[in-house]
Amino acid sequence: MGVIDFLGDNSAQIDAKDYEETIMKEDPQLLQHDEHLVFAFKGRGGSGRDHYMLTTTRVLIRDKKGMTGKRIRFISVPYKSIRAFSVETAGSVDTDQELKIHARGIGKVSIDFVNSVDILAIHRFLSSVVIQGKGAGEAAAGAIVHDGNANMNGSSTGFLDIFGSNYAQIDNKEVESRLKSNPNILLQDEKVELAFKCGRDSFIMTSHRVMKIDVQGVTGKKVEYLTILWAAIKGYSIETAGNIIDRDSELVLFFNLPDSPSSAEGFPRNSRTRMKIDFRDGQADLFAVQRYISDKLLGSDTVASSQHTGSMSGHQDNGSGSLLAWLGDDNRMIDPSEANQKFHSEIPILQNCENIELAFKGRRDMLLFTNKRVIFVDMQGFLGMGKKVEYITLPYTTISAFSVRSAGSWIDKDSELCLWLDFDDVFFPRRSNEDDPPPPPISRKSYFELDFQKDKVDTLIIHRYLSERMMRVSGHQMKPYTSAVSPDLLVPSPPGTGEKLFDWIGDNAAAIDAEAVNEKFHEAGLLQHDERVAFAFKTGRDSLYLTNKRLFVIDVQGITGKRKEYMSVPLDLIRVWSIESAGSFDRDMELRVWFKGFWKNKIKQDLRKGKADIFAIQSFIAHFIIGPADGTTALTNAQAYEPTPKKATTTFLGYLKDAHLKDPSELTSTLRSSPALLQQDESIEAAFKCGRDLFLISTKRIIIIDKKGITGKSVEYKSYPLMYNKAFRVDTEGHLLKGPKVTVYTDDDDIKQELAKGQKDNIWLIHKLLSERMLRDPQKEIGEVEIELTTGQPSYAPAPQYNGYSQPTGGPVVAAQVYQHVVASQVYQP
Repeated sequence: MGVIDFLGDNSAQIDAKDYEETIMKEDPQLLQHDEHLVFAFKGRGGSGRDHYMLTTTRVLIRDKKGMTGKRIRFISVPYKSIRAFSVETAGSVDTDQELKIHARGIGKVSIDFVNSVDILAIHRFLSSVVIQGKGAGEAAAGAIVHDGNANMNGSSTGFLDIFGSNYAQIDNKEVESRLKSNPNILLQDEKVELAFKCGRDSFIMTSHRVMKIDVQGVTGKKVEYLTILWAAIKGYSIETAGNIIDRDSELVLFFNLPDSPSSAEGFPRNSRTRMKIDFRDGQADLFAVQRYISDKLLGSDTVASSQHTGSMSGHQDNGSGSLLAWLGDDNRMIDPSEANQKFHSEIPILQNCENIELAFKGRRDMLLFTNKRVIFVDMQGFLGMGKKVEYITLPYTTISAFSVRSAGSWIDKDSELCLWLDFDDVFFPRRSNEDDPPPPPISRKSYFELDFQKDKVDTLIIHRYLSERMMRVSGHQMKPYTSAVSPDLLVPSPPGTGEKLFDWIGDNAAAIDAEAVNEKFHEAGLLQHDERVAFAFKTGRDSLYLTNKRLFVIDVQGITGKRKEYMSVPLDLIRVWSIESAGSFDRDMELRVWFKGFWKNKIKQDLRKGKADIFAIQSFIAHFIIGPADGTTALTNAQAYEPTPKKATTTFLGYLKDAHLKDPSELTSTLRSSPALLQQDESIEAAFKCGRDLFLISTKRIIIIDKKGITGKSVEYKSYPLMYNKAFRVDTEGHLLKGPKVTVYTDDDDIKQELAKGQKDNIWLIHKLLSERMLRDPQKEIGEVEIELTTGQPSYAPAPQYNGYSQPTGGPVVAAQVYQHVVASQVYQP
């Protein structure tokens, strides 16, 4: 052990088997009965008191807190929650090594290691359990081989020697050969399909992942190998080369990559929100790269050529017809069949099995809706006459919610489409003057607003189209791309449809008859043919509706109320919800919903007391979100409930709102009837009373019951589905008043609960429940998809030229081909 390793808290490797025996003696309830350690490390160069473990199911951290170390924090990060990871080798001056894990909920976890640790063996192990099967357990652990021949002081040198000039494509087969030998970082069945060099760094796309290799320092001895799962990529853009000055083309990948959030001015909230790769003009076929990524994210191309045209084929484009619309770059509808032909042959953006179903054109830009994605075409340069063009792709699975806005009065005469997206691209701009307050954050590409020309676009056509593409059908699956949207849904709405609907809504009281609304909404074409309104509420000029497919909000805007927004959130994309009963002074009840997304993804609706059954609403949402989840208990050998002993310290801490164990069976019976909160196959497994409040873990969710106000008459019931809880932490009790504590990490707010002093067994009960739910038998997320992993000959190999598009000669390019030899591997999509 060196002084630098001790002061830098660099961890040294220890014998995993020996430490597992120690764990079984000191913390016998920490590991599951069939869980074993694969790697174990000890902090402070091997002389510390903290430990870091890689088990067969999770990353496990044992962190002693305080001067005495009595309070121990156990952090569990299941492999299935990891979206990306990186290892960093030792440098010439900075001799420590580092592992970084980006996991959903908890964000970034970093561990430093001493120079003697085989960091590439850790990389190979994580590759096997994170990429292949989300925690392969014993089989993955047994497959790990320590590479004794790897040159840990300069293992990257031989590999980096093969790179040539900047921003150019390199031979994928040679790269694959090197990455399977020195250094050995690829899986045995993994194929390098595209490889590029950018300066000293490299960007590689394999059959299993995206990899960025970052060579650091003057000597280049320190190298970071970053792995990003394909499932973490939520969108991408390509930008063609420009004229004389800017002759590089570029690729940008947008990630849903967990990281430590920041609010620093001039920086994004998430530093891992995007990756930009520049390509030297003529050294890579940008459109073939785009086709390759399309096949990865959208599914393989299944036909040799396009076989049908867009649904709105034959629409005549007569131009904008308005100077204001032209200056505002408002979009108008154009013939999708012409766009379909253009982007299949002239500009090969689309897959052969892909068709444009709706198309719009502004002054110079275009908006395309295909059967697989939304494409934005941004013509850059003065009046769009430059060579530089950006093509942005957003798969429908990336869109969390959408809304359309009708045109308003006076100045704002255009209509709009709004899209909420599933990646965190929020940015905090710098203030223009240091005396000014910080400017508000901007959404960048986490949220889109697109303008349409009022008299050229019927926004309800877009509403109906996105409803067909985004609303789930049987089994929580989206409409298959092979099923075209019916042309009957894309005909213009009858004149005055919106006005007639709102004239009818305006005559109703706070509660609206759901059956009558259902009839009116179907007449207006707002709902799908198999969609039904279950609840309808009106507050002021605005209204909220719950159907069997979506949460539907109608927001009347402006002084005149002429501008109206129709917002749709698919029920499957709701992540957290709560209901709140009326209080003594606040007579309104409330419904709150947090949906998947990163920009203003919370909906709040006041409900008048006596006009709504909030528990019926809660049960309705729960039915669609957690209804299919397994409601059987995770406690196979559950012990009978025993009340917490009433000691003097315990009584005092109870006054301070620390939680005491309650009878779960009694609460299960109560919460199935008064109030009717639980589902019939759902039961409470652990319950803790904290002052007036309750912390509950059921077989399907975590429930927080919070009594508010002086009288406690207003009560909030907040539900966190277990399927979206991604990591957890338990703290044992410490000295003085520090009782045990549990923290559950979610994609939204973290759940934190302190327990009363003297409840050692109860904190391990919670640990057991969360371990069983997150590690052993995780509940399948709604929207879990399959990513195809190629296992045969790479489909995208260097070729002399790409016949589908003219490309400057002089460098290796890549030819897009139809995928072959694919195998489906389930991944959890965030």
